[in-house]
Amino acid sequence: MFAGGLVALAAVLFVYHCLPARAQAAWLLLCSYLFYSWWAWQFTPVLAAMTLATHVCATRIAVQRDRGRKERSRAWLIAGVALIVAMLAALRAGYRDAPFEGPFAVLGISFYSLQAIAYLSDCYSGILRNRHSLGEVALYLAYFPKLVAGPIERPQPFFAQLAGPRVVDDARLARAVTLIAIGAIRKLAIADPLRALLPLSASSGTAEIGTAAALVGYMFVIYNDFAGYTCIARGVSLLFGIELSRNFDVPFAAHSFSNLWSRWHVSFSLWLRDYVYLPISRYLLLRDLRRNNFANVVVPPLVTMLVCGLWHGTNLHMLAWGGAHGLFLIVERVGGLVWPPPPGRVLPRWRRVVGIAVVFSVSCLTLAAFRLPIDQAWGVWQQLLPGGSGGLGNVRLVMLMIPSLWLDWMQLRHGDETMIAHWPRIVRAAALAGAILICLAAAASVSPAPFVYQGF
Repeated sequence: MFAGGLVALAAVLFVYHCLPARAQAAWLLLCSYLFYSWWAWQFTPVLAAMTLATHVCATRIAVQRDRGRKERSRAWLIAGVALIVAMLAALRAGYRDAPFEGPFAVLGISFYSLQAIAYLSDCYSGILRNRHSLGEVALYLAYFPKLVAGPIERPQPFFAQLAGPRVVDDARLARAVTLIAIGAIRKLAIADPLRALLPLSASSGTAEIGTAAALVGYMFVIYNDFAGYTCIARGVSLLFGIELSRNFDVPFAAHSFSNLWSRWHVSFSLWLRDYVYLPISRYLLLRDLRRNNFANVVVPPLVTMLVCGLWHGTNLHMLAWGGAHGLFLIVERVGGLVWPPPPGRVLPRWRRVVGIAVVFSVSCLTLAAFRLPIDQAWGVWQQLLPGGSGGLGNVRLVMLMIPSLWLDWMQLRHGDETMIAHWPRIVRAAALAGAILICLAAAASVSPAPFVYQGF
């Protein structure tokens, strides 16, 4: 399947770059729907129905807005968002346990539904002044590199790239190949071998791997799997001359929870900020402009993270995970109000190190609630108490984490996600060749697992 995908991508690229600019978007749309249908034909009707509903509602929003009928424009916005949320909730509830079965499948719906909401909201607010055709909206939602698991792309930069020249020069080509190589390393050489070492259930360790080590290991699996997918998707998209948003920015270097959510799943965090957090905060500030407005300190972060939990799943433990992160953000906001840092002051290194250790440790602890029902998560936390089976893990587990930390450290050091661009040409060539060999060896020794957010 992997080799077939590479051949198909090569064919799509060849035709794309042979076509005139006007026909390229149509070709991408056709290939995106073929890609979606290739997984299973039943994926397509939901995507097509949501695309049509989004286009109709956006058109009515724009018409009423241009006529100065704000209330009617808002009514169409509410109707469109409600319809999208209803479709998402119904399908996620009906097919959560078996997303690839039944008359309608839900592959990628959690991602393109948020993009549909962003499109309607930006049409209403006036960020998007130009109206777009059904084909343009369809490509925005269905563009195949980001269709399965994001990034959650904003409409304005995406449409701007469609309207402008999409040049793939040597620098962009080199960056694309580097991103694909880094993504493949994260997925095939780090995430999949790590996953193979861990117990099937995070509720307990094994003789060699204790509970604490399993939680840390799963944190590295989720990060490298998802970041690996994003790198591959962005690299493939660059081959078509379209830049997608960065989704991860060395999250294990976060020294606070607000800093964590500016580094982890960045496109989703920004979506939550702009379409959930800020509207709630503005509404509350209109009623009380005081800096220490209690409602504005507590409600926006808590509701935002509860929405984040609901997006991941309607289970109680997902709400608990989201609510916990909401409480962490509230505590940080209250601390900032009580002990405001001096303007422009840089945190001392020791405070950054302590903050990184605390954020990472607490994030690993809450991962139990992310993965397991509350009663099982509680059992995991009990095992971490003195006398429990919380062991630190084995050498192989640690050795597989080191490459992930090294990649992060190199990104921090160079301030560039494609850090090998700073190396001499011969070293870059050797590094890419080595990455290919490592990925081939890893794929041969461990069967590649589906991406974490595949079918989400």
